[in-house]
Amino acid sequence: MAQAGLFRALFDCRVVLRTLRSLASLVAYASTDQLIDVRLEYDDLASDLKAIPTADSAVELVRWAEERERAVYAKLDSLAGDASADLPLHVRFESVLWLQSVRFSRGGKQIAPRRLLMIDDLQKLRKKQRELMLEELVELRPAIPVWLAERSIALGDALLSQGAREGRDLRHYPIEEMWSGKSQQQFATFAQSILDRRLDVQREIPAGAFSQYLEDQLTSEDLMDLFGKAVENFDKEMERHRGNIRYAEWLAHADEAQKTMGFDSLMQLYLTRILVARSEGRRQLTLELAPLPAEELDERDSKVLGAAEIFCHDDLKLPYYYGVDRLCALATTNVEELLAIAASLYEGMLAKQVLRKQPDLRLSPAEQERRIKETAKRKRDFIPKSHTEGTRAQRLLDAIAQYCRDKTFQMSASYAPGVTGIRLSRYELSRLRPEQTKNSELHALLARVLWECVAENLLTTRPSAASTSRDEGTVFYLNRSFCAHHDLPLQYGGWQDVSAETLINWMDGPSAQTKRRSAEVPR
Repeated sequence: MAQAGLFRALFDCRVVLRTLRSLASLVAYASTDQLIDVRLEYDDLASDLKAIPTADSAVELVRWAEERERAVYAKLDSLAGDASADLPLHVRFESVLWLQSVRFSRGGKQIAPRRLLMIDDLQKLRKKQRELMLEELVELRPAIPVWLAERSIALGDALLSQGAREGRDLRHYPIEEMWSGKSQQQFATFAQSILDRRLDVQREIPAGAFSQYLEDQLTSEDLMDLFGKAVENFDKEMERHRGNIRYAEWLAHADEAQKTMGFDSLMQLYLTRILVARSEGRRQLTLELAPLPAEELDERDSKVLGAAEIFCHDDLKLPYYYGVDRLCALATTNVEELLAIAASLYEGMLAKQVLRKQPDLRLSPAEQERRIKETAKRKRDFIPKSHTEGTRAQRLLDAIAQYCRDKTFQMSASYAPGVTGIRLSRYELSRLRPEQTKNSELHALLARVLWECVAENLLTTRPSAASTSRDEGTVFYLNRSFCAHHDLPLQYGGWQDVSAETLINWMDGPSAQTKRRSAEVPR
């Protein structure tokens, strides 16, 4: 009881202090000591305030909040040895009511009439503290908006407190869902604005748009050494189809593309290989002996083109992870990850400025990809040091990535542009719930590893609706930097169903990277 009262008291002090400090910033004051000309007035709701004084001076209220905060910390330090009276306890979160009832005025004019209470990093609180705050804030029915931000893994089944109803008392806005799908461009725009502002505050290289320093097109020099290899591989793969009249027009079209070196010609070769592989893999044979029309090559969608590009990258090591759009995609809707990758690219720009004295600071696609993959590798290698079940998490993520590679790099591109996630059905997920894992230590361990991966943005989840052939479930997509580390595409959509037992075997089995290296044949 005392701990809950101290928690409320500390929260109330923080809200009052942050409000008045924000007010000082709004009126361009350097500190709260300059708020002597700001008067505080209250409506009838303030009569219910018991712990927070209804002072009419902002400076006086700041002094009260600072003293009360120090008193709370002093009691927290001595609480274990002295649980005596005179504790600064609050019986409810009064700061919400105070913020709702207070009116600020300066020079006879009201200022800051609209307000929003934002509480970030709620996942850092204890579970009971989160539940207490959510329940009491709902019961207070505040007239002002209250924003509670926390990692989704912390919500669990306690997202809605007892009696709260979605859409009226409480609304849930998953940021990942808001910034995914059709709204993905919204995050890209937001991310680029952050990068541009960061570039404006530094003085080492000329300010401007971050994207201006990132080459987003492959040049003829990038393709020169690889185009011949691509043609050689194409001729070798298509040699057995040269006598098949069905592919005569397709192959003639590809032969014509070989005469002009360029990115589009390169994509045409891989697109032809994909479509031929798909035609060969069809189960129902047709009696048509006429050549397949070349027009079918032009009726290509973005997914097949994406598959052709990632195939080209994996086969020829042609740069794939470059340009500001893919930089934003690699962030996995996480600003911290965006800045980590951008910092590595910025170091490359800075190196050109300081060491080489080059007038052109733009990073080539190859330079961008090298730095991006180095950052992705560091992130992957750091997992065992930064997570409770880090070694198992790393092993599981590597195995998922290798499984995705096996599905992605089938020449028919059945899951174009590629597979970057696995799905657990509702039944499989139910086996990982606490009440179901009491008799299975391995399932409980898998649940901890998965939840930790989601909490740290190593895996991102998206709901999967039921269909006539499958139950509903949840898709676990790899963090996009892991896609870069394992040479997978960055698009979402491709996934495969797996079982909990499969994930347990991957989690406790040998490293997928070790398997991959042992399977490689030296050239």
